[in-house]
Amino acid sequence: MNENEVVIISLLVSMLGLIVIAGIVWFGYILARISRKSMTLTGNPALDEIFAEWVKQGSGSSDDLPRIAYESYAEYLQRRNEFWTAYGQVLLAVLIVVVLTVLLITQTITAEAGLPILSGISGFAIAKGISATKSSGLPQLRKPSG
Repeated sequence: MNENEVVIISLLVSMLGLIVIAGIVWFGYILARISRKSMTLTGNPALDEIFAEWVKQGSGSSDDLPRIAYESYAEYLQRRNEFWTAYGQVLLAVLIVVVLTVLLITQTITAEAGLPILSGISGFAIAKGISATKSSGLPQLRKPSG
C-alpha cells in the first residue's frame, strides 16, 4: 500500500470508531434521561413495585416494610452501578481498539505489540459477557424469622 491509501484507511477507521463511540455515548445519555423520567413515588421503580405489592397484600407486620425497602433499594443501586461500570469499560475498550487499529494500519506499532493487546481486550469482553450471564438470576428476599 502506498502512503495515500494508508492515510485514507486510517481516516476511515478513525471516523468509524468515532461514530461507534458517539453511538455508545448517545445510548448512555438517552438511557440516563429515560431513567430520570421513569422515577415515580420513591424515585426507584423497583421500590415502588414492592410498596404497591405490600399495600395490595395488606398482610405482614410493619417490620417487613423497612427490610423489604432496604433490600430492594440496595439491589437497585448494585445493578445500576454494575451497568454503568460495564458501560464505561465498553466505551474504553472501543476507544483502545480504534486507537490500536489506526496505529497498526499506519505501522506505527508492529503486530507483535498490538495484537496481544487486542487479544487481551477481546478476552476481557468475552469473560465479562460470561460472568454477566451467570449472575443474571434474581436473588430472593429473605423470609422474616419468627
